[in-house]
Amino acid sequence: MKPFHLLLYIAASLPIGCNSHFEIEGLQAEEKLVVYCMPTAGYDTTVIQLSKTVPLNSAGLPPEGIPDADIEFTVNGESQKVCWLESGTGSMVPDKSYYVVKKLSKGDRIDIAASSGRLPTVRSSSVVPDGFRLHKVVLAESSTDAGYDRQIRITFSDDPQTEDYYGVRVMKKAHYTYTYFDWAEDRWIEDTRTGVYLPLVDVSGEPLLNNKIGLDATLDFDYNYYQDLYIWNDDMISGKEYTLKINVELEYNDEEDNFSSTYNYKVCLYRLSPELYKFLKSLNDISNNELGQNGLAPIRSHYSNITDGFGFLGAASLYETPWLDNPDSDETEVWTPAG
Repeated sequence: MKPFHLLLYIAASLPIGCNSHFEIEGLQAEEKLVVYCMPTAGYDTTVIQLSKTVPLNSAGLPPEGIPDADIEFTVNGESQKVCWLESGTGSMVPDKSYYVVKKLSKGDRIDIAASSGRLPTVRSSSVVPDGFRLHKVVLAESSTDAGYDRQIRITFSDDPQTEDYYGVRVMKKAHYTYTYFDWAEDRWIEDTRTGVYLPLVDVSGEPLLNNKIGLDATLDFDYNYYQDLYIWNDDMISGKEYTLKINVELEYNDEEDNFSSTYNYKVCLYRLSPELYKFLKSLNDISNNELGQNGLAPIRSHYSNITDGFGFLGAASLYETPWLDNPDSDETEVWTPAG
């Protein structure tokens, strides 16, 4: 029996009773605005998604957007034009969202205030963090208990003067070429296909990312990261140079007579504002709270820094490597940023 199933069995055996009763219809709650906004350094468009809460005693779902809201968005105290997009096929801005066109830089202070009808005005602020201090990225082989993995080693420096928050996401591109003879057309045809996806990542050997500690480690619970964005703070590495190591499935480039496959990797590196880190960590903690989901521990709540409302405003700096070559067996690929 797995440890967690054993816990459920023990809990189910306890003599628990409950005779409490309450009426949901009698609950009253004030509607409030919900804001989600993540300004990012180097990008010229910032999306603002606005909706409102729905009390438990009300029917229906919250609106997908509020087109008549008043939104003030400032960068370093300078007011910016806020636009509404009802729908736009092919646009990077989601439908029924607000957006601001203004290229942001590290150190920019973002302030937002939103109001709609009789709902309370909500406010928040955040500062765009400094960039990721990357030294190099190395792709190599790594021996594991299950065989061999492709290990991605990211060497960077932490700022000793500040509390810093980071994130990393790995992307993989597969390119396949298949050559075959089409008898109907009496000619050779080359069929090529390319796909980009998020590979399965193993961080069990990385101290900054392996969060299986305490009871989670004892019960062997997995710790998953929201949208495969692996986040950490600088508590263990304050002011030091460090090499982060993460493993993905090992696949070699292959070339045969009528078929070839090549693989590439891109590493996306984030510096996160404290607000964005806390929000993402709350999502991770909620998703991984297996005891709470089964009534064996308190339910955790989402982090919010929206005054008089819900949601979050959190900033980030993003650095992406180019597509890195997949090295052959026993070889290593080393990439360093320019400058």
